[in-house]
Amino acid sequence: MLDAINRNLYTELLTKTAPKIIETEAEYEKVLTEIEQLLFNQNRTIEEDTLYDLLVILVEKYETENHSLDVATPNQILQHLMEARSINDSDLLNIFGSQEILTKIKEGSCAINANQAEALADYFHVSPSLFL
Repeated sequence: MLDAINRNLYTELLTKTAPKIIETEAEYEKVLTEIEQLLFNQNRTIEEDTLYDLLVILVEKYETENHSLDVATPNQILQHLMEARSINDSDLLNIFGSQEILTKIKEGSCAINANQAEALADYFHVSPSLFL
């Protein structure tokens, strides 16, 4: 791909941007701003596309190392879906059979079984794997 770009223009972009491994949150924010500017430029050149790709790789590396997301547990996913869709416990009693079981599941002291996961998936229109 380097053969297809204007090396002088790309060198100017690299000199102006000076991309490097991101080590701090300030550098991360700066690179995100640069990416955003490139992203919304509807007349991006091939040189700018190449720089954009490089900056995205640097951001992905930083995020992987510094912004790891905690994996949500099935009970957290259930609670989130309930809150996001304004679902009350009483709306799910037919799936769980009793308030006591639903409360234990929401607290995380009881696991969602396969049948409950299927029923929740149908109810929320999501994959059952979210609840297992």
